Amino acid sequence: MKRKQLIASLLFWLFLMGMSFSWNYHLVVSNNQMVVLNKSRSFFDQILVTRAWSSEHNGIYVPITEKTKPNPYLKDPFKNITSTDGIKLTKINPSYMTRQIAELNKNNYNLQFHITSLNPIRPENKATENEAKALNEFELGAKEKLEFHENDTVHEYMYMAPLVTQKSCLKCHSHQGYQEGDIRGGISISFPAEPYTNGVNKQILSLSIVHFIILILGYAGIILYHINTKKHFSIIKIKNEELNKIISTKDKFFSIIAHDLRSPISTILGYLDLLQTDYNSFSKEEQIDFISNINESAKSSFKLLNNLLLWARSQQNRIMLDVQKHNLKSTITEAIDAYLSSSKLKKISIELLVPEEIFIYSDSFTLQCVISNLFNNAIKFTPKNGVIFIKAKQENGFAEIQIIDNGVGIPEERINKLFKIEESVSTKGTNDEKGTGLGLLLCKEFIEKNNGSIQIVSKINKGTRVIFRIPTTPQS
Repeated sequence: MKRKQLIASLLFWLFLMGMSFSWNYHLVVSNNQMVVLNKSRSFFDQILVTRAWSSEHNGIYVPITEKTKPNPYLKDPFKNITSTDGIKLTKINPSYMTRQIAELNKNNYNLQFHITSLNPIRPENKATENEAKALNEFELGAKEKLEFHENDTVHEYMYMAPLVTQKSCLKCHSHQGYQEGDIRGGISISFPAEPYTNGVNKQILSLSIVHFIILILGYAGIILYHINTKKHFSIIKIKNEELNKIISTKDKFFSIIAHDLRSPISTILGYLDLLQTDYNSFSKEEQIDFISNINESAKSSFKLLNNLLLWARSQQNRIMLDVQKHNLKSTITEAIDAYLSSSKLKKISIELLVPEEIFIYSDSFTLQCVISNLFNNAIKFTPKNGVIFIKAKQENGFAEIQIIDNGVGIPEERINKLFKIEESVSTKGTNDEKGTGLGLLLCKEFIEKNNGSIQIVSKINKGTRVIFRIPTTPQS
């Protein structure tokens, strides 16, 4: 390959990684913004509910203390009263109540509320510059505003929404010229941004590391491919079929690494960051649901990595077979044991019809990988309350094993593509289970290494029959 083609390939891969990083960066920032916005709305709604309760009761009376003195701005002839047992009481209206709640939140939770207006009764309620801008926007129709403020000492979010004049508010504010439905001010809510920005920074760091690794792997693959192509240019026609297989394998690996592996890892990181930064804001059911999703994503990643490693070792001829005599039924029972819980969840019946007297000559590890993958596939594509048969018989020096399901079946035109890495595609199971299309390739490789063969017979909506043969006598 020419130097220009190599540079173009590297630049194109860099462009793809840049686009992927930009999109994922946008998702991380957008998700964080939505979390902050929802939290702010919840705080604001709780303030409105508290104010509405106080307003419905025309305020409440509390003992006068050093901390709770009569409100000098409240125009009410019954502002101060004395109980029958001589306790002096003062009326707390919604605004006064909100200020006291704000002080408690500021002292205990580092959360600041500020009732404000462009025309305040109380001087302390005068709007700041940012609050004044928001109030003017509310007058023009804005419903809410969320801002991030940052300087040398402060990193905080400020959320603000308008206070709309209700009928009960006119008792205190009618003299200011307000009418029902007017915007008379707003409440701003300020809280530290570090828990959220730190979570975003961690996710962005993770994204950067993952994309950097994928970028380097891509560069290595592209460079190796170009070096290999240049080295063997003189015999390119003879090696064309072999090179096509190498290219397809590379593309499949990059597809799996860049998409199938990144997706569950991103899911795990997202849920972990949510739980870490805002754990107490979620209900018990939400927390359990998050943990369940993390568990499923981790299992998916582990299975994918395991298949990738096995496939890589197989391609490099690094899997050494230890052929021994084994009891077939025991081998099958041991291989499917880890997946029986999945079949129980879908209420799938398992019929094991394997004679005790059949013995085979094979490598136990690779054969169990084959049986596990095929059995797991059968569960994946079998609907709830379905049935899976595992049958075996002995003939002509081979044990013929059949794994039969009554699931969704496979289109005839796809059956011949199942064992080709350049054409294999993954199909979702009946419960949306995910796969990579790599399992059947491993099965074929391992069965052939054990001097066996495999074939698939299937009909749409009728089910699938996977048939493979393993020697029952030693092979030379």
